Formats: sequence, structure tokens, C-alpha cells
Amino acid sequence: MAEAAVLLALSKLVTSFGIASLQAFIKKETNLSQDLPRIANRIERELDMIHHFLSQVGTKIYSNKVLEGWIVRVRKVAYCVEDIIDEYCYNITLLQEEGYFKRVIHKTYYANAFHSIALRMKDIEEEMKHLSQLKRDYREMFNELLDNTSYNTQIQSPKYNENLHAIKVDDIVGMKKDMELLDKWLDPKELNRVVVSVWGFGGLGKTTLVRKVYDWEMGLKSFDSYAWIAVSHNFNIRVTLRQLIQELNEYQGKIPADLGTMHCDKLTDALRVVLSNKRYLIVLDDVWDTRAFNELSDSLVDDHKGSRIIITTRNNDVASLAQETYRMKLNPLGADDAFELFCRRTFQNSNMKCPSHLKELSGQIVSKCGGLPLAISAIGNVLAVQEPDEITWRRMDNQFKCELEDNPSLGKVRGALSISFAYLPRHLKNCFLYCSMFPQDYLFRREQLVKLWIVEGFVSHRGQSTLEEVADGYFTELIHRSMLQLVENDEIGRVVACRMHDIVRELALSFSRKERFGLADISNLALENKDDVRRLLVSTSNQVNQLTRSRMDLPHLRTFIATSKVANYQLLCLLISNYKYLAVLELRDSPLDKIPDNIGELFNLRYLCLRRTRVKSLPRSIKRLSNLETLDLKSTGIETLPKEVARLKKLRHIFAEKLADPKQQHLRYFQGVKFPDGIFDLVQLQTLITVEATKKSVELLKRLPELRLLCVENVRRADCTILFASISNMHHLDSLLISASDQDEPLNFDAFNPIQTQLEKLTIRGCWDNETFRRPVFREYGINIKYLTLTFCKNNADPLPSISSSMPNLIFLSIRRGCWSDDIMLCAGWFPQLKTLYLEKLHQLKRLFIEEGALVRLEVLILLSLTSLKEVPKGLELVSSLKKLNVSMQPPEFKVEWERDNWRMKLHHVQEIRV
Repeated sequence: MAEAAVLLALSKLVTSFGIASLQAFIKKETNLSQDLPRIANRIERELDMIHHFLSQVGTKIYSNKVLEGWIVRVRKVAYCVEDIIDEYCYNITLLQEEGYFKRVIHKTYYANAFHSIALRMKDIEEEMKHLSQLKRDYREMFNELLDNTSYNTQIQSPKYNENLHAIKVDDIVGMKKDMELLDKWLDPKELNRVVVSVWGFGGLGKTTLVRKVYDWEMGLKSFDSYAWIAVSHNFNIRVTLRQLIQELNEYQGKIPADLGTMHCDKLTDALRVVLSNKRYLIVLDDVWDTRAFNELSDSLVDDHKGSRIIITTRNNDVASLAQETYRMKLNPLGADDAFELFCRRTFQNSNMKCPSHLKELSGQIVSKCGGLPLAISAIGNVLAVQEPDEITWRRMDNQFKCELEDNPSLGKVRGALSISFAYLPRHLKNCFLYCSMFPQDYLFRREQLVKLWIVEGFVSHRGQSTLEEVADGYFTELIHRSMLQLVENDEIGRVVACRMHDIVRELALSFSRKERFGLADISNLALENKDDVRRLLVSTSNQVNQLTRSRMDLPHLRTFIATSKVANYQLLCLLISNYKYLAVLELRDSPLDKIPDNIGELFNLRYLCLRRTRVKSLPRSIKRLSNLETLDLKSTGIETLPKEVARLKKLRHIFAEKLADPKQQHLRYFQGVKFPDGIFDLVQLQTLITVEATKKSVELLKRLPELRLLCVENVRRADCTILFASISNMHHLDSLLISASDQDEPLNFDAFNPIQTQLEKLTIRGCWDNETFRRPVFREYGINIKYLTLTFCKNNADPLPSISSSMPNLIFLSIRRGCWSDDIMLCAGWFPQLKTLYLEKLHQLKRLFIEEGALVRLEVLILLSLTSLKEVPKGLELVSSLKKLNVSMQPPEFKVEWERDNWRMKLHHVQEIRV
């Protein structure tokens, strides 16, 4: 939203001018410089008022030209404030790092620098006064906005009465199974009152689907009473109660005469009377908040008559009001159904058949709708009244984004999606707009995205949670609100990856353009807008070439992201030389083999990612990146970090390891990096990947009690006592990887004795003492562990009995490249929570036995390259919860038994089988 720039400027004002008082450094400076903190406070107050004003008027920003012009001025001021603050902090940092004599020598420089900053802040203050005066001069138009802060019709939810009176059977395409399931849930065999939820993002057809079933049930007179209530965002309990009483009573003609004047308690009693001893069907359409249902719930009596309440929503939290077995998540239409719906809408005068000369173009147009029924129908309606020729269709294809943004006939599509954005909490709007900059179908990784949000300043501390934990919550919340589409969970159920729906992205981009939030296509950059570009993403070589050839001047660029392996050394040199305010450099997978020596000039850099590049070393000037928080060097050629890295006191995350063996055939296929001793003094570190164990490093690790994620490799048995004593100090550690130096030298966990631990994920490469998992630490804290991976284990005793007893909540278990016996037995009662079992390259394993009552929740079983396993696992058919079985590269005898005994039929309950 419009307050994005204002919020960022505010957050920096609040935190930055309290760093140090100028008087402590420059006692004889001019009054203007000494007054700088007070000027900053006045600007902060003014920005805060502007922020509250913008929050109140909401998306009416985009429907009022006067306000839109005023916002452009506000945004420029906020950007200037941010730039000045960064320069102030840079000079303060230099001052704090210099000794007394250097300060004396450089006194004139600092005096001039702070005086210049003070003058610019004074100019900003004057500009703020002018902005306030403009608002007063045009107060009539501004007051009009404040008098009516409801959102304009362009972003309101479509009401049933306006759009859905006459839904034809033909309108329902690709939803037959959903209709049948919903109808089944309304069956009166279940006499308890049942809450059903139908959810998904705007435009998927939730209301249309439910309305069809609702009308069908009304025709059958299956229920005694019916009510359809559009709840929407501005829920009012009194209004909703009155609507329910009125609709439910329409069939009996008993509407109370004093309904309009009843207070809440009396309305509640009246509704209970209406519903008493009746089988009712109530639809609560477009519910945004669980509060709406919770406030109604006590009034919706349950007399065990088989009543049903259907909730439609975009929000997973609201959908969760229904029992898990009564939740329906709608997904976009598949390609065939999407094309059929398009043809039904577009070619009604041609028997709903697409002419052959338009098939290819129609397919391209439909694909851009991303399976969204509302968009497909709207585009179809637009084209239905056009001449069916290639020129018209090609124009729609080429101008799809523009049509979506400004064609009045597509207003319903914009409205359905824009309202989701309009009602996003403020803390999520910047995060959402940020995602829109990335290319279409880009796969967002949680690990990458949350760190970018943090360094951009979008995430604020909440209670005792770390910024990363808060940002994880934002990521999940955007998925729950259907703004991002879940693609992948990790092994213990946490969200790992998601995508943005194409149409949602296009609408987000339209908001982003109005906000000057970020730029993903420099070919559309007008010269007069250069100063507004704060974030730039390039995804093609042509864009990189255009940027380097033109040496485009973007004086306020703060974020540069290169996707699709397009960044090169020349571009990086250009960025460092021209854009001193850069805070984010995301260059993963780029063909870079070295870093310019002057990278230290980027004083504002907070995030540097060189993951999977060919870089072999870092220049010494990196010591000047005093604001750096994330340094990602994973899978580069770097073997040793320079000692200067230890001067980066704000570092929170270091990813630095070398992939030495891509085929993972050897124990040390990932090799750690040699860190300078000073790294262990960086007390803000939360992530350290991967430390090469030395006598010194394992001792120094005890200085990092705040670590959440730690990987240590090349661990010798002789180092284990000191190493695990150091790790025992890390009370927040939730993920630990330990890799041995020698496959034949077992790791000793005896010294692992934390006072408390939050460890959830444990990976061990190499073997361990046979009694390891019976140690007190695992007996006491093993209940927290949900993920366990064991690789290259040459143990001679079966660890599974002790693992099962000490880690009862294990969800994921992986055993690879090592086994202790010809047989593995999984006994009854073992691993009651396990959902995934992964066995790979256990060349000794000949037989796998699963007793009845073992693995009662197992959903995924993966058996890869078990070259001695000639028999199908005994008892496999007993695992009734199994959903996926993947068996690959097994001996021929295995396949013979599989076919002979018709195992595919025995496992008919398994949804996905690959053998």
C-alpha cells in the first residue's frame, strides 16, 4: 500500500537517531547539527500522522487523483528520509570505530558531513510542512475520503443478489466431484450439526459452487429452513442476526415486528427460537475472520436434526472452523476444464466450439488465466461480443496485463482479487508486493524469502520471537490467506516453498507500479521515474545487457535481485560503482568467479548471496560491510573465509560450505569452511553452516549460545567431548548436523548434556557409539526431535529400538549408505508419529519386516537402490495409512515377486505407487 515507504522511513527514524548523540563526538559543532535528533523527532511525528491517514483511506488512494498526486510527494520525502538516515548511520559507525587521534584528524570531514545531513533534514522538515499545507488547501477532497472510508465498488466483494440469481448447470465446469462431495456432506445421516468449509483464493468459484448446491437443496426441500448471509469483512453481529432471523422466517411468515429495534441478547434468543427443533441449512458466504462465526455459534442451536452450516472463505484459519473431514479446498481448473469453460463463455453462438483458426491463441489466453474460473469467464464474456478473428484474439493475448488492469468488463476479476489485498494486514502488504517482483511461476523458498523481508525492514520484533520466527509466520499467513499457493512442506510439516498465482501476480504488480515499490522490467522504465526505483529484479540476459550498456542511473536503488543465472562480473562492477545505497544483492546461481575488490564501498549492504556461484575468495574490503546480516556462500569454491569477516558484528546468518562430491559417494561430500577465530565472537549469529572441526573451533563454538542452526563436519572422536560440551550451551538450537571425519571412527555423544534444548532436526553422518540413543539427553529431550537422518553408518548394533523409545514424536526418518544387519525389523508400537521412512543404498539389507501395529501413521515409504533386497517387505500391506510408495533400482527378484503376488492389488489403498 501507499504507506510502504512511510513505514520504512518511520522504522529507521525510530531506531537510528538514538544510536549516539552527536555531542558525544563533536562538542563544538554548529547548533544545527546538534539539533538534528530534534528535527528527526519532528519529522517522525509528521510521518506517523501521514501513515495513520493513509491507513484510514485505504485503497481509495487509487480512486482519487488529488490524493494520488499528494502520495507521490509523500513517497519521495520518505525515500529521502531513508537515504539520509543511512548516510547518518554510516558516518556514526565510522566515528565509533575510529580512535581518538583519527577522530581529531577527520574532525573537519565529520563536521561537514553532519552539517550537510542536518541541512538536508531541515529541507525535509520544510517539505513536510508544505505537504501538510497542501492537504489543508485541498481539505474538501481529503475530507470526502475520510467521511466515507469504505472501499469503492471496484474492490468490494460481489454480492449474491447482484451476480448469482441465475446460475446455470452449464456454468459449473470442472467442479462435478466437488458438488457431489458437498451434497454428500449435507446428507441427513449425520444428525449432529456439522460445519462445512469451502475455501480458496478469490475467483475460484466458491460462492458459485455452494450456491448451486444450496439451490438444489432448496428445490428438494431437504431442510426445514434456509438462509444465505453474505458476511464479508465488515462483520456486524447485530446486522447478521437480523438477516438470519428475517431469512429463516420468510418461509413461515413470522418476522418479529420489533426486529429492527432488538438489542443483541434479544436477537440471540429470537434466533434460537427460530432454529429450535428444525433442520436448517445456513450459508455464511465470504467470511474473513473466525470472530464472525464464533460470535454466532452459540445462537446456532444443535437439536441433532442434521443441520448444516456452510462457510465460504479465503482464509485457512476460518476454514479450520470445520472438522478436517468437512473442509474443501478449491484449486484452479485443469487445462482441459479451463478451455471448456472458456469455450462455453466465448462461443455461445457456435455450439460452444472453438474455431480451428483460434485454438492456439485461445489456449494462450486461457493459460494466462491460471485456471481461475472468474477470470476465464470474464475474458470469455469480453471476447464473446468481439469479431472471432485472429487480430482481436492476438490483441487480447498481447495486452492481457493491461486489459486485466483497466478493462471495465474485467472489473469483477479485479474486485475479487483486489479485496484480498485491500484487507491484508499492514505487516503483510510489503511482503506480498515484494513477491510480485519475481518472475511468473517463480518458486519461493521460505529460507530465502524471510531473510530478504527482514533485511528490507518489513519484519518487526514481536515478544520474545526472533525476526526469523516472525517472518516465518508472515510466510505461513500469506498462504493461509490464499495470497500465495503452497507447493511444498518439509519433512516435519513446515512450509518450504510456494508460488504466486499468475492472475494474483498481475494484480499485485499493478499495485506495485502505483506504489513505485519495485521494478521487474527495466524496458518500461521512464526517465522521469528513475529516482523512484528502489528495487530492481532482472531475469533475462537482455535486461542485464540493457542495464550495463546504458549504465542506467538509478540513484536510490537499494535492492538488486538477479534470477535465472543472468548476473555477470561486469554487471556487479557497475552495481558497486553506481549504487552506494544497495542493501540487498541476490546473485545466486550466477556465472560469477570473482568479486570486485571494492565491494566494501556498499556500506549499506545487509544481504549478500553468492550461493552456487564459482567464487573462490572474498576481497579484504568486505570488512567495511558493517551492516551485513546474511552472508550466503553455500556451494561456492570458497574454502577459507578471510579474517576481515569477523569484523561484521551484525552478521546473523553465515552459509558457507563447499560441495566436494556432487554424487555424495563419500562421507565428506560437503566440506566445511575454515573460519577465522573472530567469527566465534559474532554473538548475533543464528545460523552457522558449515564449520570444519578443529581443536580450536570446537572449543570456540561455546561463545555462540544464540545459534539456531549449526553444521559441523570433519569431526574426530577426540574432539567430541569439547564439541558437545560447547553445543550443550546452545539452548535455542533447533537443527544440528554432525559429520564425522572417518567412517570407521564412531562419534561420542557422552558430553552432550544441555540444561534445555529445542532440537527438532538431527543429522548424523558417520557411525556412533552403540548406546548413543540411550543417553540421558535423548531420553529426556528426544521427545522434541521430529527429523532424524543417519548416513554412512557402520554400526554393528540395531539402533532402531532405542531411537523409537527415545524419539516417540519422530515424523521423518532417513537411513542412507550404511546398515547394521541383513534384516531390519519394525516392531508393533514403534514410531507412532512417523510419516516418512526413507531407505537408500543399504547394500547389506536383505529383508524388511513390518509388524502389525508398527508405523501406524506412515504415509510415504521410499526404498531406493537396496541392491540386496530381493523380497517385498513383509507386512507392507498392513500399513493402512500409506499414501505413497516409491521403489527404485531394486534387484530383478524383487520385481518378479511384486508381479507374481499382485502387490499392486494388495496395496489398492495406496494412492501413488512407483516400482
